[in-house]
Parts: sequence; C-alpha cells; structure tokens
Amino acid sequence: MERKKYPLSFWILTVLILLLILSALFAPALAPNDPNKTSLMDALKGPSAQFPLGTDPLGRCLLSRMLYGGRVSIFSSLIITACVFVSGTLIGVFSGYAGGIADAVLTKIISITQAFPKIILAIAIAGVLGIGIKNTIIALCVVEWAEYARMARNLTRGVKERTFIKAAKICGYSQFKIIFRHILPNIIPPLIVNASLGIASMIMEVASLSYLGVGVQSPMAEWGAMMNTGKDYIQTNISLVLVPGAAIFITAVIFNLFGEKIRDILDTRN
Repeated sequence: MERKKYPLSFWILTVLILLLILSALFAPALAPNDPNKTSLMDALKGPSAQFPLGTDPLGRCLLSRMLYGGRVSIFSSLIITACVFVSGTLIGVFSGYAGGIADAVLTKIISITQAFPKIILAIAIAGVLGIGIKNTIIALCVVEWAEYARMARNLTRGVKERTFIKAAKICGYSQFKIIFRHILPNIIPPLIVNASLGIASMIMEVASLSYLGVGVQSPMAEWGAMMNTGKDYIQTNISLVLVPGAAIFITAVIFNLFGEKIRDILDTRN
C-alpha cells in the first residue's frame, strides 16, 4: 500500500504551530522585560530598543505581555480542547453504544446544553465561579463537551450496526473491548478533525471571556484582556489593540488552516 504523502503546506503550518507553542513556552527567556512591571514614567511609549512594541497605560512592555499572553491563550485553548475531546467522545460513545434510557437521558442533556448560546452560558458559569483562568477553562469545558458527545454518539450509532461489530459480539468479545478496539478506531478521525478545527474557536472564546472581564485575573497577561485594556486608547495608541488583536487573528488562522489540512489528510476518500 502506497504511503500517503503530506503536502508541503501541512509541514509549513506544523512548523508555524511549533513556533507559536515554543514562543509561548519560552516566554520568560524571550521577553525583553518583566510583563507585570509597571512604570508610569514609561506609560504609552512608542517602540524603542527597551520596549520593541511600546508600552501600555501602566508602562508595561507590550511585547513581553504579548509573549506571556500567548502562554495563557494557546495553552488554555489546547487544554480545553483536549478535555472536551476526551470527555465528550467517551460520553458520546457509551451513550450511542448503550442505547435505551441512558442514551435518551444523555441526549436530552446534550440538547439542553446546546440550546443555550455558548458564550452566554460560559459567561454565566465563569461569573458564578469567579474571575480566573482556571474558572474560564472549567466554564468552557462545561459548554463545549456536548458538541463532541453528540458527534461521537451519532458516529457510534452508525458503526455499531455494521457487520464486523456483530461478528465481534458473536465471538464473545466484551463490550469494553468492542468499544475501544473496534468502535473508537473507526470514529476517531472525524473527531480529531473537529478538535483540530475547534482550537481556533477556543482561542477566540478564551480571548472573548477575558475581554469581557470574566477571564484572566489582573495583572496576568492575556490577549483578550490586553485588548480590553487598550480599547480606551484606540484613537491615540491603536497598537494597544492592534498587537494583541493581530496575535489572536494570526494564531486562530494558523490553527484553523492546520485543522483543514488534518481533515484533508484523514479524508479516506483521497
């Protein structure tokens, strides 16, 4: 069987994502200044050797805060995506495979969860739990798991009626073995594609909650919170909004394009 070749664009996007992750991971080494150090004497300064992208209203280095903000925005999005992917997939698979009352109850819970606008529900949950990145992660996990659960359930219901599953049951395989050795491998590719495409949306949602004031807690740097800080100075110092906004946009586009490439690679029709 001929080995499938990955396109050059896939490797370029992979390198870009690795660079984003490494820049966030090694932010302490790359940042030219302490991201939380304030100095009113240096407030709203333009780009210079000391502050390559200028400073914010409190005199904090914009480049340093952008690098540290990437740690929060990128890593929290990856954590949330991993959590909802695993939990939603397992819930959906067991629901679709079990059927009956358990499936009916879980389907109702999924439908109720998806009936509310995601961002509104996330704001409500984060507001109850309190400000902080941990509570933001919890809020978005509570909101996002249902999408993966519904998808996994529908895929499982389609696979469990196929001949090889019936043959496995006749051979006396346990339900656990059937689920993890026969069902999951057959439904995981579209779920991986959905997760890879969902990272970009998660970055936007984390930034949105922080922009609205229910995300990270000051003085922690985060791209959405940085935009919230700079919005009052948009007419006099647009870089305060432009820099973190560009970081969100570019990062989301890269992850979204990477997700599309993953979809093309895992598409069995190609």
